[in-house]
Amino acid sequence: MKRYVSFFVLILNCYFSIGQIDKLGFTRSEIINSTDGDPCKSSYDAIWYCGQNGSRINYGFEGNTVTSVLYMWEFSSKYEADADVRNEISKYTAEFGRPEMKNGQAFWFVGDNLIMISYGYTNGKHYSTWRISGK
Repeated sequence: MKRYVSFFVLILNCYFSIGQIDKLGFTRSEIINSTDGDPCKSSYDAIWYCGQNGSRINYGFEGNTVTSVLYMWEFSSKYEADADVRNEISKYTAEFGRPEMKNGQAFWFVGDNLIMISYGYTNGKHYSTWRISGK
């Protein structure tokens, strides 16, 4: 059963991460109007949406424009989060080539955008993270 859940999470990762590239350049109101539910946290330069199972989406703003999108998928252990990070790095390596590696983080320059995949630990929780940033 765990394999099926992991596979489902992987498929969702692919769908959501690639789908968010088109959110770069959106305005704050466009983000709010295009998502279901209310943000769980908001500030001048960011909006956070909290999903089920501990997932998080952060839209970063410069002025009123989205310049970055961060996904955080929660896992019950560092081992599971690291495994997801390795799988994502492998997938993106096949698509964009060998990444630049720094402190366990993988970076790809894709056009005017920067994609980053890494492990994260915050508030006692383990995360696999995916971030895109651009102009």
